[in-house]
Amino acid sequence: MCSPTLETLTPEVQIQIMRNIGSVPALLSLLRASPRYYQVFRNQKEYLLTQVAFNQFHPGIIEDVWNMAKAFQIPQPVPIDEAGKFICNMALLDNDHQQHSMRVSVIAPLCKIGPIISWFTEDYRQSSIQLLADLGTRMEIKQESDILHSEYSITEKGRVQRALCRFETFCHLFFVPGGEEVDIDYRIEARKYMLSYLADDVEEIACIRDYLVRRLWGVFESIEERAMQEDPNSTLRRLGNACQSYDWFSGYAKIYHADYMEYIMSKGLRFIREVLEADGLRQAELVITQSFGRDFFISHALSDESGKDSYHISLDYNAGSYDGEGDYVGDDLDALSQGSLWAHHHQIPTDWGRWPLKGLRDWGYVFWDKRRLEASGLLNLEPEDVAVYLFDERKERLSVEDRLSGEYGEHRPLVFGRNPDGRRRSSIDTYCVLPNGEPF
Repeated sequence: MCSPTLETLTPEVQIQIMRNIGSVPALLSLLRASPRYYQVFRNQKEYLLTQVAFNQFHPGIIEDVWNMAKAFQIPQPVPIDEAGKFICNMALLDNDHQQHSMRVSVIAPLCKIGPIISWFTEDYRQSSIQLLADLGTRMEIKQESDILHSEYSITEKGRVQRALCRFETFCHLFFVPGGEEVDIDYRIEARKYMLSYLADDVEEIACIRDYLVRRLWGVFESIEERAMQEDPNSTLRRLGNACQSYDWFSGYAKIYHADYMEYIMSKGLRFIREVLEADGLRQAELVITQSFGRDFFISHALSDESGKDSYHISLDYNAGSYDGEGDYVGDDLDALSQGSLWAHHHQIPTDWGRWPLKGLRDWGYVFWDKRRLEASGLLNLEPEDVAVYLFDERKERLSVEDRLSGEYGEHRPLVFGRNPDGRRRSSIDTYCVLPNGEPF
């Protein structure tokens, strides 16, 4: 008697195999390879797509995945009253996601965004862990490299996926097409979206924002370097003839770039990935043609009333010391992260904004489990001493125009961690620095 093969298994067993596949691309590969599985899939399409779509995400973030799916059902640009209604009802969304199957129109966007979330999840790990290793070298601390560079734990991966889902939901709700005026109500509702989360959760979103800014600075500098390699006269003529290009390469380009990044980020993870993976002229085209100022977007939503990049958001936790026991902390997705407690000297945080957290957000202090943080060697240090080390992909302060014209003389590289006069740089210093080196 012949042993059964994948093709000869009963349809019931084949359905069980397909429903446990971890990604949509893997499911599609199976369907392309097997007409038999494709026939079974056609009869159970909604059920199987629903199961596989949610398999792409950590089981502990299904509510956030469902929020994202519901947001995708609202056509862009989302009317401000619809965005406000969505935010008010986020915690009250029905439990349709617990059903065995959903309409293809609802589940299809999740099938598409899942691989993109997975791509950014892995890219974040590689980028941020390298910063942790660089930090150890700069601070001359001993690190356990094997543990530091290990794969995600289940909880770490869930935290990063959760933050990416919340970032993508924010992008969908508050994207405004370039050239259109942004109503002040959008700013208000964007802030309400952040205020709907605990401060530790907001810090996760801020870590994703800072990571994307770092990556985009690298892209922007590549475009500038290509311009610098051209003939200077032709480059300057182009600056004068094309308003959009002039804005991009001009003397205050570094300040403009921060706003342009806000707009690029507002287009969501799919477009950001396209920018990061493009090269040459295609990459320059994607970036420069999307150069619309959007200073209100996520950085404004992540700021306090004074506009500083910090938080004064009350948490639902009771104030007081944490004695190392209890439910407040742990390597658990819903617990207060080890990094947060360390950053606040094991006091339950009640407000955010006592000192800049930019240096800690660079390497995602709220995402990592205790084992990795111990391997980094940072838990034995004062968080204030670690926070002064800032990471930035930029190598140049000056714009292409200034470097070609020589107006400011010899350009100076960015200073790691501190300004030229020795002062600790704040969050805004990292994003906006004038050609003379003074914070904007």
